[in-house]
Amino acid sequence: MKERFKSAIKGNSFIVWLRIIYEKIGESFSLTLYNGSTNQTKDIYKKQAELQIRIHALEKGMSIGRVRVGFGKEKAFSLIEDLADLLKKGGSKQFVVESVSVLQKYIEFNENMGAAMADIEIALNKLCSCYNIKSNDVGGIYNLSLKDVSSKTQCPFDSFSQSRFSIRDFGDSPLDIDKVYAALKLCERTPSACNRQSWVIHVYTENKLVEKMFKLQGGSKGFYEQMQCAILICGDLRNYGFYEQNLPFVDGGLYVMNLLYSLHYNGLATIPLTMGHKWRVIKKIKQEMNIPGNEIPVLLIGVGTYKDDFKVAVSHRYSYKQYVKFNQ
Repeated sequence: MKERFKSAIKGNSFIVWLRIIYEKIGESFSLTLYNGSTNQTKDIYKKQAELQIRIHALEKGMSIGRVRVGFGKEKAFSLIEDLADLLKKGGSKQFVVESVSVLQKYIEFNENMGAAMADIEIALNKLCSCYNIKSNDVGGIYNLSLKDVSSKTQCPFDSFSQSRFSIRDFGDSPLDIDKVYAALKLCERTPSACNRQSWVIHVYTENKLVEKMFKLQGGSKGFYEQMQCAILICGDLRNYGFYEQNLPFVDGGLYVMNLLYSLHYNGLATIPLTMGHKWRVIKKIKQEMNIPGNEIPVLLIGVGTYKDDFKVAVSHRYSYKQYVKFNQ
């Protein structure tokens, strides 16, 4: 009788709601203190992370197939000012060197398209002169070919895994849906917490639904028209306890990376698009796309075909030695 009473109390919706609130209040202290939205003027690491996002936005712009000539000048000016401010406050000079390299590639890219970039170049040269910055060859875009990518999809994993890029310059040849089915089949053995396999995958191929999904997500302006399929990975909240609120994103993240590799293996061009939005945006997406209340979106994948020749963002990666800690 006592055990049944305890079980009933634990499963009561109001009690569970209180426990979730308690957990969230506990989390809120560290989230408020350490999240990147607070104290950027005082915390150099947070400011650098924010600058990294803005620098990468220029790289992404260069990798879009139909990009506007002279795009992003206002953003470039703002970045140059903030990079100088970062150095004044003791920020990483190496990070600034890498950022300057991307800015130089951005200037060259736009000049090659006929844009007047002298004002940006003057501002950047002034920054380099003041802080003795010598650019290195980091960032920008790679020009790749379908032939080169196709030759690596059957290579050993060390080569195969390094050949996948996020695509924003898609081809217009029809998508072979059987390749999507084959990729989904390969993902059946994705690991999950206690083998719960709680993911729910929504595949959209009808043109109007695909366009609607990408517009709601909002992160593919300038190239969403070129994508022929949208795959939304969700987690089913019914598989998790109140103390496991982050696990749908862990399990879903494992599935996402597996699916990205599987789609790449099957010769399809892809890009992962964040679902890290505010609650009201997620609510609207779920309502508009008829996603059940028990599902939480984890990530959206845009899928299309390759051009014979296309461009991708370099997206410079750090050596694992910079972030791996061997605790012995």
